[in-house]
Amino acid sequence: MTTANLGELFASSTRDVFRLEVRQAYKVAGEEARLAAWRSGAPWSDAVTPWQERLTSLIPRGVRMRRVHVVELPLSEYVRWEMESYARNSAFGEEIRLVERERVPEGVPATDFWLFDESTVVLMHYNDEDELTGRELHQGDARAYVLARDLAWQVARPLASWRDG
Repeated sequence: MTTANLGELFASSTRDVFRLEVRQAYKVAGEEARLAAWRSGAPWSDAVTPWQERLTSLIPRGVRMRRVHVVELPLSEYVRWEMESYARNSAFGEEIRLVERERVPEGVPATDFWLFDESTVVLMHYNDEDELTGRELHQGDARAYVLARDLAWQVARPLASWRDG
């Protein structure tokens, strides 16, 4: 599955897009400079990111964008930085929650995935260096992933409660 195919799924979604993240770090092209700036204490740029641009195409169409990140304590440097990024993304309409790994119920897979309109699942594959190695269109029934989304969403805490302590 290509980046273009994934983009088509976003463009064709009509109701709900969900992302489960289970890794404690990701190496994403374009993030290195922002992460380095955060490490140095530089102020956040007000420039709109490509992800925020995507959100501006989803949310006004009535598509709900939700994310749950399974985290380990203490939070990794990357997750702490990502929480700052999440705060900016939430201003664009993304709903974000986090949950400690030990609170994740049975039925929630230990792998990253996207769920589009409760029918299409894209499994995300990473190597030991946190780099994306591929995306796989799930060829089976999506119901287990719908259940996983609902279970994870139910136990996860909203981003604001993590940021406020």
